[in-house]
Amino acid sequence: MKYVDYIIVGGGISGSVLCYVLMKHGASVHLFDLPMENKSSTVAAGLWNPIVLKRLKKVWMADEMMASLHEVYPDMENWTGKSFFDERPIRRVFHNPGEQNNWMELTDHPGFSAYLNDQIHEVPEGIKAEHGSGLTKGTGRVRVREMMEAVRQKLRAEGNYTEERFDWSQLTDYSEGKAYGDIRAHGVISCEGLQLALKEGRDGLKGFAPVKGEVLKVKLDQDLGNECIHQGHFMLGEGNNEAFVGATYAWDGFDQGTTPEKRKELEEHIEKVWKGSYEVVDHKWGIRPAVKDRRPMVGPHPVQNEVFVFNGLGSRGILMAPWLATRIAEHLMYGVPLPEGILPGRYA
Repeated sequence: MKYVDYIIVGGGISGSVLCYVLMKHGASVHLFDLPMENKSSTVAAGLWNPIVLKRLKKVWMADEMMASLHEVYPDMENWTGKSFFDERPIRRVFHNPGEQNNWMELTDHPGFSAYLNDQIHEVPEGIKAEHGSGLTKGTGRVRVREMMEAVRQKLRAEGNYTEERFDWSQLTDYSEGKAYGDIRAHGVISCEGLQLALKEGRDGLKGFAPVKGEVLKVKLDQDLGNECIHQGHFMLGEGNNEAFVGATYAWDGFDQGTTPEKRKELEEHIEKVWKGSYEVVDHKWGIRPAVKDRRPMVGPHPVQNEVFVFNGLGSRGILMAPWLATRIAEHLMYGVPLPEGILPGRYA
């Protein structure tokens, strides 16, 4: 018989970060995961940015999330012995002088000055940008697949990882929590992302509004280096003349895979911002586990006892996961109340 504090179901972005944060707070965990089912995490670019660049608005709880992010991911690198956290600016290309002016005004605002560089920059060769660009500060990228694999390897080496589908029908109660096979735990935390989000209404859990996204990998006629160009969509340099371009948004077609319509949308974006030639080498898709009110679902399941939800991070999982994982860890370990606006029962 094995005893742990928490069983974690799902090793995508949210589950991987939560495993580490719970262990940092003194809890023992066991992760159940099928890596191929981490559909949105495996195709995620991994960018973090506290500013909605299209509208120049701050993300909900941006300052708190940024502080937690800069602590948790470097700590995870030390814990796993792997490198996957890269700080880099994001270049916002301006469409007109008005966007330039809006940017420069915000650089003097105390809520934005930590995140926006106060100069207008020329763009790298190959990018179309008549009106120049602005650079973010404190932003960057987590190489998601490397991060998730590093966590799996660490937990596997410690005997705390099982690569199989978790069968919720086999979960039972016991005197101190939940029993699953030969594992006894105080509770079970669902980090299943899409698998949970597409089961709208299951056991009273409601409010999900999944969003499908598609991305392209392209070969350019010159290298972008570490540049990340944002102009509605992003173009992220991957080295070796390759770039990652995305992402689209759709609220249906979840069973269609990649679509010619979204490929055309992304190709039209490339042609709008890129002066040279390119070749599409890959086209991928995923479904973000978003919520109707654009707030995550974190906390006790509204119906099942000793079951918790860590889900609904949408397109900003990398930014949100460290702060939210810390909130639920403090709730579970020390009884700190969770913010009411993120509780899973709010749609029940």
